[in-house]
Amino acid sequence: MDARPYESMPTLPGGLPLLGHWPEIIHDVFGFLERAAERADVVRVRFVHERAVITHDPAMIQHVLQQSPRLYAKSRNYAGMKKVVGEGLLTSEGDFWKRQRKLAQPAFHHAKLRGITRTMASATEDMLARWRTWEDGRPFDLHEEMMRVTLRIAGLSLFGADLDGESREIGAALGVILPWVNGIIQEPFRPPLWIPTRENRALREALATLDRLVYRIVEERRRSDPEHQRDDLLSMLMAATDDEGGGGMSDRQLRDEILTAVLAGHETTANALAWTGMLLARHPEIGARVEREASAVLGDRTPSVDDLSKLELCDRVVSESMRLYPPAWEFEREALVDDVAAGWRIPKGTVVMIAPWTLHRSPRFWDEPARFDPDRFLPERSAGRPRYAYLPFGDGPRVCIGKAFAMMESKLLLAMMAREVRFELEPGAHVRPEPSVTLRARGGVPMRFRRTAPAPFVDQTTSA
Repeated sequence: MDARPYESMPTLPGGLPLLGHWPEIIHDVFGFLERAAERADVVRVRFVHERAVITHDPAMIQHVLQQSPRLYAKSRNYAGMKKVVGEGLLTSEGDFWKRQRKLAQPAFHHAKLRGITRTMASATEDMLARWRTWEDGRPFDLHEEMMRVTLRIAGLSLFGADLDGESREIGAALGVILPWVNGIIQEPFRPPLWIPTRENRALREALATLDRLVYRIVEERRRSDPEHQRDDLLSMLMAATDDEGGGGMSDRQLRDEILTAVLAGHETTANALAWTGMLLARHPEIGARVEREASAVLGDRTPSVDDLSKLELCDRVVSESMRLYPPAWEFEREALVDDVAAGWRIPKGTVVMIAPWTLHRSPRFWDEPARFDPDRFLPERSAGRPRYAYLPFGDGPRVCIGKAFAMMESKLLLAMMAREVRFELEPGAHVRPEPSVTLRARGGVPMRFRRTAPAPFVDQTTSA
């Protein structure tokens, strides 16, 4: 059967002369994606002069991400993020990306992650010890707390640096950077960075803050470990040489990879945990089940890596949370050549939009898709579901390098919190998703502190 022409693809109604669907996606991106999902599995849209396809077809998604990834690159909408993280793993392409990925991959090997479990547990215990000093009923922002603890875990695990003291400064910098990156995507006619507008000046100051942090980490490591004997991501990057055995990474390359790991290594996990807490607060019967599992598996001791496989409900709860609120809620690939995907011709230059936000809520793949139901991830209920109907970490060669790290961290944090804290939203709290670079909760996740255990647990382990 011949491939169907691009021009015969279903088109999303609406759109303006010259601007196409751009005003609609700026005004209500979730509504735009939902309207596209209702129209057809593969829909043609237009943004100013740019051709684009929105796909909810697992076969097309698999083709683009896994079967023919060399035919597609990250779209031009990643240009704003590239101004922040440069040529890090998130934004680089081609042979350079392959080299950097190969260098970083060993730091996320399963054997390495076993040793990181104790770092995760220790940082979480420090957070809980601080919480134990709070009065019952104290208001707090769960998102802010998750950002702080995941930042500390990322720093200690990947770079041997305790970033807890810089958490507020880094959070403030991200509060400037992420809206700016999102604005570049939504408003392509913004003034270039070299023009000293108020927003551009704020961005440069925020980037300078992160640069100072990164270069300090590198300099401290050079002084403390000149032979690169440490067994973490930073040492692997600093010890790397090119294929001919020549010079290693420049300071700029190190900066790009470290900044990418710092941002990606805590921002998405913090968001996922904040949404998880909100969902458990809204569904206290499931929260009680999580509490019982955490107490039964962990008892009163510090978790070890062997406990993680037993936290089956915690695993399903995190998976269901990322189904409803995927941290990477939309991403794109641009066709480098003319291609055929799932029976459709895709002209060179076409942007293929993949939206977990709507893919994860499609009634084609999920029963009662709007309902929070962690047990939908039980094996017997997952049978027959297309693999590419669920993409919390992307897929293919560019699947998130920290996928296993993030799942370990999320389950461990959730179990340790649930053993001591009952998730309860502030009365009247209305938590709304903010479609920024990642899916944050607009204004945070306001909670009330409620204890479930009267006494702290005792560390009875000797190794992770």
